[in-house]
Amino acid sequence: FEFGISFLSQNHWVEEYNLSLSLYDNAAKCCLSIGDSEKLEKFSTQVLSNARSFEDKLNIYYFSISALCHASLLEEAFSKGVQILSMLGEDLPQIRTHDEKIGH
Repeated sequence: FEFGISFLSQNHWVEEYNLSLSLYDNAAKCCLSIGDSEKLEKFSTQVLSNARSFEDKLNIYYFSISALCHASLLEEAFSKGVQILSMLGEDLPQIRTHDEKIGH
């Protein structure tokens, strides 16, 4: 996918939006699969900055949450998931963390 991305023009998000979205989405997915969090962040940032709709960002949000889970950052993954659900209009009740329950 990086090879394909290298052929895109400077103004590719305007001129070739669907192709750009597909290449960057799939590049991010591959990075998630091989555990390359640095490149995952790079490709994700491009999609989140240039996506035309919330729906076009959903794959990247999923990859981001998955990467957090793979890194055993479950509270962060859960928090990000709740944030995304909130953007979709689904507000969940606040859940206290383990430390809050025991008074730390």
